[in-house]
Amino acid sequence: MLIIIGLSGLLIVRFIIGGDEDTWICSNNQWVKHGNPREPQPVVNCGEKKSKQQIFNEAGLFITFEIPPDAIFRKEIADDSGKVRIASFYVESGPSDNPNYQLYAVYQPQETVTESELDKIKTGMSPNSIKEIIIDGYKGIEGLIEISGPKNHFMSAIIKNGKLLTLSTFPPSEKNIRLTHQIISTFKFK
Repeated sequence: MLIIIGLSGLLIVRFIIGGDEDTWICSNNQWVKHGNPREPQPVVNCGEKKSKQQIFNEAGLFITFEIPPDAIFRKEIADDSGKVRIASFYVESGPSDNPNYQLYAVYQPQETVTESELDKIKTGMSPNSIKEIIIDGYKGIEGLIEISGPKNHFMSAIIKNGKLLTLSTFPPSEKNIRLTHQIISTFKFK
């Protein structure tokens, strides 16, 4: 009986108090597989500084989010006589003349849309790639937009307060899509 109590205690310490044994651990600035993690290896750099916070506050859209420390953030605003028509931002990494990762967000504050807009976007997506998503509580869709030539991209789209926000990832490699998912998982709308 004493042996059973002792073994039970060890199991409790190992599995309940001991923490997650199936995870990725950052060791010497490299991701090391510990156990059998369900998630793929993180795409963000491993080391002291894992991300930097960005704020996008334009045309009634306020988002805070995290990007990799080596990424560059820039925004572009298109207006008609001082009235913002399109508010957009880029997150890029790699050479400035040919980035190896690009996330391009577009927000159209003057156009009110309904759920049917997401159905229209779906028609341009590869059917087997379409998934429903939630970004900070807002429902949407994502999938691969297959256009002949170098314009293929992965798109995520949500409707926030009747306005469309699209996020396009280029090039649409598996690694870049994982990085986009990591970035948008940090989105906080205000």
